[in-house]
Amino acid sequence: MIRRSAPVNEYPLPSGFEYERYCGLDAQIDDWLRICKEGLIAPSAGRQCFLDTIAHYPDLDPAEDLIFVRTAAGERVATIAFVLHPGGVGYLHMVCCLPAFRGLGIGTAMTSYALARLEARGIEYTYLTTDDFRLPAIRSYLRAGFVPCEDNAEMRFRWAAVRAALA
Repeated sequence: MIRRSAPVNEYPLPSGFEYERYCGLDAQIDDWLRICKEGLIAPSAGRQCFLDTIAHYPDLDPAEDLIFVRTAAGERVATIAFVLHPGGVGYLHMVCCLPAFRGLGIGTAMTSYALARLEARGIEYTYLTTDDFRLPAIRSYLRAGFVPCEDNAEMRFRWAAVRAALA
């Protein structure tokens, strides 16, 4: 999916939640793994997965580009990373929320937060990839102004199925 640079409709986090920047804590890495094992990474994934997909990801500065959402009690329940590649290309990366906290608007809020930060850095466009079955996430991305990439017959077929499922 792709979104051209445009003003962002920012959505606040639901009451009782707040953002937390990554600051290198081992507990943050453990929580990132715990959250992302709920649909993004293998259940057996370990710290090497964090290193490969976050710490060593091209152009990603975890201290600036990795965000958690936590409850008022301090439990980390969601995460998003966002990247500014050379040439003004933004990328939403590794967006995930624990199942018990889905449907509250956290994903929409995180997406708008990330897009606002990318816009402030001067992006020309932002892209993301997702799975066809992640319908709530796709709905959120469409609301945020992303449009499907339908540059071949397979993608047109897949998007037709996604649209039918969202209708």
